[in-house]
Amino acid sequence: MKSSCKPQERYSFMKRKLFYLFERLQIKRSERIAVTSLLMLSMLLTAMYSFSDILFPNEEYDYSRSDSLFAVKSAQAQKERSEIMMRYKPLPDLPEESVESGLETASLDTVNPDSSKKGTNDDVNTLVNINTATAEKLQELPGIGPVYSARIVEWREENGKFTSKEQLIEIKGIGEKRLATIKPLIRL
Repeated sequence: MKSSCKPQERYSFMKRKLFYLFERLQIKRSERIAVTSLLMLSMLLTAMYSFSDILFPNEEYDYSRSDSLFAVKSAQAQKERSEIMMRYKPLPDLPEESVESGLETASLDTVNPDSSKKGTNDDVNTLVNINTATAEKLQELPGIGPVYSARIVEWREENGKFTSKEQLIEIKGIGEKRLATIKPLIRL
């Protein structure tokens, strides 16, 4: 014997059973809505993931254009760098004593590029007299730039003539290493 239930009766019967189940489990209406929403969202995401080839076609990207742009930009940057580097002349070779690290070494902005002119102890005319030399003449010494030469002239004006070469240490920025570098090149 077949049951002669109409579809609407079956629907109401299921609805009643579900209602009693919710009552028995003490599930509130807001919780039912949240669970239903999460189930629908998970079904939607599963469907999107399953049919991702249809929704988001997988096209291969041609990197040749971006590679050529990168090569052009790199060449431009290298050209600009070389143009900038051409503006600056390399510093003259300084004695090894002044190249060592420390506060007493010459900073790049105080070294005169023409400071490669060095004298010898034998030739008195090439030695720089620190008591009478101008600031420009003092800049011919290695490691002495415009700042240090101005300080030497200022010290000379305030304290009188130098009585020894070691008095140069009293000038700010001239230390033992710099003095050792220029000592053979100066006279009183």
